[in-house]
Amino acid sequence: MAEEYGGLKATLDTEGWTVLGLMRLLAVIGASLPLIPLQYIMVTFFPRAWWPVAGLWHRTMSHILGVRVQIVRGNEDAHLHHPGPVLYAANHISWLDILVLGGHLENASFIAKSEVAGWGFVGSLCNLHKTIFVNRSRRTESLKQRDALVERVQEGHSLILFPEGTSTDGMHVSAFKSALFSVAERADEACDHDLLVQPVTLAYTEVNGMPLVRSQKPWVAWLGDVELIQHLRQLMGRARVEAIIEFHAPVTVAEAGSRKALAAYCEQEVRLGLERAHRSEMRLGPRDNRFRMPPEEGQGDELLDNGASPA
Repeated sequence: MAEEYGGLKATLDTEGWTVLGLMRLLAVIGASLPLIPLQYIMVTFFPRAWWPVAGLWHRTMSHILGVRVQIVRGNEDAHLHHPGPVLYAANHISWLDILVLGGHLENASFIAKSEVAGWGFVGSLCNLHKTIFVNRSRRTESLKQRDALVERVQEGHSLILFPEGTSTDGMHVSAFKSALFSVAERADEACDHDLLVQPVTLAYTEVNGMPLVRSQKPWVAWLGDVELIQHLRQLMGRARVEAIIEFHAPVTVAEAGSRKALAAYCEQEVRLGLERAHRSEMRLGPRDNRFRMPPEEGQGDELLDNGASPA
């Protein structure tokens, strides 16, 4: 039965498990069996050194699912590594975002709505990535949540926020909710320097080497009433997915001037980045010394640096 969500049609109900999907499922289980207990040990007994194993698990899962990630630095100010904690503000498309961003944003925890904590095994995995759960409807918990954010920033760890408040179809960026950037104000109070807020664009551009057109976005975008296991099943049957992470110039809360202005800046940068990804400028635009093409399959991820010389 066809299912309509986000203006896109999908026929996920008609798709069963493929041989590739089953092989990947077994590989996910096999790789997780040693890594998840190890991550539990790290989070429990070595909380300040939790990310290397968590990042390894996310990158391993991405590799098993056939997700190939390109890292893009939008301009010379968009450094990938900062001296202190950073609040990353990214667009949200799918549960796959967690694997892609979680494996590449070093020492960064996700900020998620409190309902996710009750999602059984998914909630447990979020805890292993030191996710901070925020209840937006209960003001009585705001002090406790603020303390959790402050503690995490004081430990030198970064935060990942999805300011849209929900996932989208991957074709556009929804309005960034300025209220969610109160996290930046709270965390900024805990820093011994101005907290950097860095917009990040996430885009899924290709499946099996072909452009991911609008009608195929449901293969990656997780929207509507589609069950997680249903979406996971059909995605595992795709051979290869191309993902792009573009980093934009960071800004401090003080430089932005207000929470509303901060949200507007991040939204604009992320939207422009998504438009560039859709136009395939990274791959089909003018070839000059501003771009370096990604390596061949199996050679790892490559930095596409707009300000770098060719290798």
